Amino acid sequence: MCSSPDIPAPVAVAPPPDTQAEKSADINATRRKKDQAASGIAGGTLLTGPSGVASTNITTGGGSLLGG
Repeated sequence: MCSSPDIPAPVAVAPPPDTQAEKSADINATRRKKDQAASGIAGGTLLTGPSGVASTNITTGGGSLLGG
Protein backbone atom coordinates (compact mmCIF):
# COMPACT_ATOMS: atom_id res chain seq x y z
CA MET A 1 0.00 0.00 0.00
CA CYS A 2 0.99 3.62 -0.38
CA SER A 3 2.30 5.60 2.51
CA SER A 4 0.88 9.03 3.27
CA PRO A 5 2.78 11.95 1.66
CA ASP A 6 4.92 14.30 3.73
CA ILE A 7 2.85 17.49 3.58
CA PRO A 8 3.97 20.33 5.83
CA ALA A 9 1.44 21.93 8.14
CA PRO A 10 -0.16 25.12 6.77
CA VAL A 11 1.46 28.38 7.84
CA ALA A 12 -0.71 30.66 9.93
CA VAL A 13 -1.69 33.81 8.02
CA ALA A 14 -1.57 37.13 9.87
CA PRO A 15 -4.91 38.93 10.09
CA PRO A 16 -5.34 42.02 7.89
CA PRO A 17 -4.50 45.41 9.47
CA ASP A 18 -7.22 47.53 11.00
CA THR A 19 -9.03 49.87 8.68
CA GLN A 20 -7.86 53.47 8.65
CA ALA A 21 -10.02 56.32 9.79
CA GLU A 22 -11.74 58.24 7.01
CA LYS A 23 -10.33 61.70 6.34
CA SER A 24 -11.96 64.55 4.52
CA ALA A 25 -10.21 66.23 1.60
CA ASP A 26 -8.35 69.49 2.25
CA ILE A 27 -9.99 71.62 -0.42
CA ASN A 28 -8.04 74.77 0.48
CA ALA A 29 -4.67 73.04 0.08
CA THR A 30 -5.75 71.66 -3.29
CA ARG A 31 -6.76 75.13 -4.47
CA ARG A 32 -3.48 76.67 -3.26
CA LYS A 33 -1.45 74.07 -5.14
CA LYS A 34 -3.51 74.61 -8.28
CA ASP A 35 -3.11 78.40 -8.07
CA GLN A 36 0.64 78.17 -7.46
CA ALA A 37 1.10 75.85 -10.43
CA ALA A 38 -0.91 78.11 -12.72
CA SER A 39 0.78 81.34 -11.65
CA GLY A 40 4.30 80.28 -12.66
CA ILE A 41 3.94 80.06 -16.44
CA ALA A 42 0.59 81.61 -17.31
CA GLY A 43 0.16 81.92 -21.07
CA GLY A 44 3.07 79.72 -22.11
CA THR A 45 4.77 76.40 -21.57
CA LEU A 46 7.96 75.33 -19.88
CA LEU A 47 9.70 75.56 -23.27
CA THR A 48 8.39 78.89 -24.53
CA GLY A 49 7.72 80.86 -21.34
CA PRO A 50 4.92 83.37 -20.82
CA SER A 51 5.65 85.38 -23.97
CA GLY A 52 5.39 82.43 -26.37
CA VAL A 53 7.50 82.13 -29.51
CA ALA A 54 8.41 85.13 -31.66
CA SER A 55 6.76 85.10 -35.09
CA THR A 56 10.19 85.48 -36.77
CA ASN A 57 11.19 82.10 -35.35
CA ILE A 58 8.08 80.41 -36.72
CA THR A 59 8.57 81.16 -40.41
CA THR A 60 10.43 78.52 -42.40
CA GLY A 61 11.18 80.67 -45.44
CA GLY A 62 9.12 78.71 -47.95
CA GLY A 63 5.63 78.58 -49.28
CA SER A 64 4.94 74.94 -48.56
CA LEU A 65 4.29 73.26 -45.27
CA LEU A 66 7.76 71.72 -45.44
CA GLY A 67 9.51 75.07 -45.91
CA GLY A 68 10.84 74.33 -49.37
